[in-house]
Amino acid sequence: MRAAKSVIQIFMTVNRMTCVLAPLRYAQIWRRFIPFAIGIIVFSPFLVIWNVLISYTFPVSIFGGFTLAYSKKVRWASLSLFQMIFMMISLLITIFTTTITLYKMRKLENRLKSSERTLCFASFYMSAAFLSAAVFQSYFAFFNIAAASTDLIYFLQGFSFDVLNVGSPIVMILISGQLRYHVIPVRGLAPKGSTVVSVSSVSRKL
Repeated sequence: MRAAKSVIQIFMTVNRMTCVLAPLRYAQIWRRFIPFAIGIIVFSPFLVIWNVLISYTFPVSIFGGFTLAYSKKVRWASLSLFQMIFMMISLLITIFTTTITLYKMRKLENRLKSSERTLCFASFYMSAAFLSAAVFQSYFAFFNIAAASTDLIYFLQGFSFDVLNVGSPIVMILISGQLRYHVIPVRGLAPKGSTVVSVSSVSRKL
């Protein structure tokens, strides 16, 4: 699913760029492309775990839970290496497509500065999340070390993936005042210009 996450991020950024570059043909393009995109997303995890599927696997206790370890059938085919490659490709495409999208938006006659700021923030967050996850994956991909000496690395790797997995909801909450207020109903978080209505329930005896 981590591989699918990277592929989904690629399609999201390309979708956003297409919306800006070809607004009139946007719906037609993606109506034809969505079945193809779904097929790639569904198939993408197997490009990462194929060596795990054909290898001997066994559970390993870690942090009170367990993870699945495996003895490689194909020695060079590392799970961490494939995950890192997927993440780096996603990171590069995210940066490339976002740069083009922002450049095109800045050339519009009526610039949407709030949308530009939102896009910059979302792109920065997701890029940083993918980069941090890829860094920890590269550590496991290129260094063969004992698990006992990598407790901190295991923790940071899991934390980086948690940040990546909740990235989209966090971005939505931070950039949308109305959504933020619905999630955290504090009066000070209500969007400017909105009216906060409090509803009280009345009970009566029948």
